[in-house]
Amino acid sequence: MEIKTNSLQFLFGSTIRALFKQSGKEFESQGLNLSPEQHYLLKILTSQEESIQSDLAEIMQKDKSAIMRHVDQLEKSGYVVRVNDAVDRRKKHIVITEVGTEVLKKCETVITNLMVKNLQGISDDELATFKKVLSKMKENAEG
Repeated sequence: MEIKTNSLQFLFGSTIRALFKQSGKEFESQGLNLSPEQHYLLKILTSQEESIQSDLAEIMQKDKSAIMRHVDQLEKSGYVVRVNDAVDRRKKHIVITEVGTEVLKKCETVITNLMVKNLQGISDDELATFKKVLSKMKENAEG
């Protein structure tokens, strides 16, 4: 079967993989011991008051065991802690630590710099159109 490298699916998938690879390499070169997925997980944790593993799995569209592996690594690095729920002791909330917040800030600087580089030659109008199309595609896929 021939792969059509100019198809939307191929271009979209290969672009996402390239961006993840680029950010992972840049995190590593900056001494940040974090994968792009772990960065995204930390970002989610700062945007919500309470997060449990199943919520994170749903948001990231990953299975619970994959999320648990990431959380285990983040906890080992001191970036997050698990906190028992006051009502349901079986539930554990994942909370970002001060160290995790500092690492996230450094990652955000890396991502911002990469986005500036990656958006070179793309006009504001082109970017607005691209975002609009992506939003519609996501809406169509979910709905």
